[in-house]
Amino acid sequence: MASSMSSASALRFWASRFLRHQESHLGALSALGARGYKTTTGIVGVEVDPEAPDTLRHLLKKILREVKVIPENAQYRVSVETMANQRLEVVSKDISPEQMEEEIGQGQLEELILHARDELSLIPKMAEWKPWDVPEGHKIKMVVHDEPVPLPEEEGK
Repeated sequence: MASSMSSASALRFWASRFLRHQESHLGALSALGARGYKTTTGIVGVEVDPEAPDTLRHLLKKILREVKVIPENAQYRVSVETMANQRLEVVSKDISPEQMEEEIGQGQLEELILHARDELSLIPKMAEWKPWDVPEGHKIKMVVHDEPVPLPEEEGK
């Protein structure tokens, strides 16, 4: 009988330790959930941003302010404003980060943050280069299916 009592108390001891371990593990997971929705991006060199929606929202607003140095009718500005406004609309919604990523459909929020930072560094370069300004008389030779399309003056030759 003594051996069965010691087995029962050993079982209670280990069961109690197991339950305490599970509770502490669940506590850690809920604390993690309070801090952020994931622990890794799975992309080398790209850290999780626990405030990713706010960070992205801030960067997108900055893009919309800074792109105003580009002429309104330049396709680059039109494209950048369209992209930034679409993403800003999504990250301004009261939905989870996972839902934001799904709705935008362009990767993780951390990747979109990197893209936004890249765009911010590109805007001043595009303003300097002015690719929308085509010199008067400039002709562009088109190639379709590896066959050059002749310029108008070449057609009569």
